[in-house]
Amino acid sequence: MANTYNIYGNSGISAQAGQNINTISLSSLNLNGHNPTVNFGNLEFEFNDNVKKYEVYEISKDLLALSVCWARYRKTRDTSLHLLQPTITKLLDSELFRLVTEEDIAQANVIRDYYSKKIMVLKLKNEGFTAFREDLNTFIHSEGKTFKESMLPLAYRLPEFYEYDVEFEKMAFDYNREVKRNDDPHAVIVKQLKFIKKLSVNTKRQKRKEYWFSDRHNNLVLLSVESSNPLLSLMDITVNKNDITITGNIRKNKRDGLEYLKVNNKFTFV
Repeated sequence: MANTYNIYGNSGISAQAGQNINTISLSSLNLNGHNPTVNFGNLEFEFNDNVKKYEVYEISKDLLALSVCWARYRKTRDTSLHLLQPTITKLLDSELFRLVTEEDIAQANVIRDYYSKKIMVLKLKNEGFTAFREDLNTFIHSEGKTFKESMLPLAYRLPEFYEYDVEFEKMAFDYNREVKRNDDPHAVIVKQLKFIKKLSVNTKRQKRKEYWFSDRHNNLVLLSVESSNPLLSLMDITVNKNDITITGNIRKNKRDGLEYLKVNNKFTFV
């Protein structure tokens, strides 16, 4: 059984129960000066600029295991058997709790271990931490059974992020970690490229295909194309059929200590 506790500004007390989640609102709201207060029994909460309110979930299974389960289910579910197989619509769907397997739990532990080690390396290198990485660090070092509502999107995407990161690391292993013979980023240059791999990025903000190449100096080179681009299929045919030559601006980028070259979107094939 899971509980979700909310404190809102509407009067009254309401309770809504489900198979795995309960939601309870405690909210007897009175105005005291300029700051609203919530009174419940002998408890009083005052809302002001120094106080932040969070919605906290408590669930019976690891949230990351639920996410791993749903990612697996989306890939393997036979839509032709939709009447026999439940449709999952959210990460805390009651049906999802029933579908979690021991393999899902084991995979969640693998993902936790992977990111725990990765974050430790980044800290040792004094790499800057974004707000996302701070949240990731908090989440993977928890049991995933008590969490803020804001962690739900991160948990949902984490199995996909893990797949991408592992594939990227495997691909990058045989290439330079530091760019050799970097070209002038302001000059339009001609570059011959050998195709290596295509990776997919699918987040709330970005949906794109990454085409990774190597140049004659063994540098990694990235061509990034929006997933909605109508010429995507033509790009697939072109890169899989031949090595390519392009002209365009190329800049050096860095990702988790690895340098690579990124081609400006305004490039042309030669």
